[in-house]
Amino acid sequence: MFSTIDELGDGLRLAGYIADRVTISTIYLAARLHKPLLLEGPAGSGKAQLAYAVADAANTTVERLQCYEGINDEKAIGKFDEALQSLCVELKAKEGDVQWASLRTEVHSQDFFSAGPLMRALLWEKPCVLLIDEIDKVDQAFEAMLLELLSVWGLSIPKLGTVQARSIPFVVLTSNEERRIGDPLRRRSFYLRVEHPTAEREAEIVALRTPDSSPEFHAGLAGLAKALRG
Repeated sequence: MFSTIDELGDGLRLAGYIADRVTISTIYLAARLHKPLLLEGPAGSGKAQLAYAVADAANTTVERLQCYEGINDEKAIGKFDEALQSLCVELKAKEGDVQWASLRTEVHSQDFFSAGPLMRALLWEKPCVLLIDEIDKVDQAFEAMLLELLSVWGLSIPKLGTVQARSIPFVVLTSNEERRIGDPLRRRSFYLRVEHPTAEREAEIVALRTPDSSPEFHAGLAGLAKALRG
């Protein structure tokens, strides 16, 4: 996704994200080695925004999976469109002389499958950014499902078969630390701790977003943000 670290750093800044050298180096290595990036820190500290900034810097898109308690494989991977399958069977039946074996294969193909974020991320011709947001809200069984994706860059789907990645996405996992992420997923990932910016860094961020305003405005807004968090 990036030929050099400097290219990544310049791209993040153009996207409006100010990152230190450690963060830039970690993102670059994760992208080069096809490793997921685990971001942990308090809510509102800019973890998801970093994923969008990386996508902007790479001139690609973001596939976002918003995690929540009780999420299942259908929401993450996708499911067959049963209404479309039924319509196809009815139309074929009206034509007569139905080859049921071939029809069964046809209705269980990708043409009849409504892909979720995980599957869509694998089907892009150009690598995208796969943002798995607030992974601390899911259980260990869901984490185990993700391990298959991150190990072989493919998904095993009943009746459809194994879907292999056309391109390997850059995976960003975020956690607000409501629970500890399991060790198998941690060991597989590069790690970054993301905290709220200091007042000086926040003033720099505000200045980047509002270049026509005065330094006093930038400093005042950064101070207000720090006070509100307090």
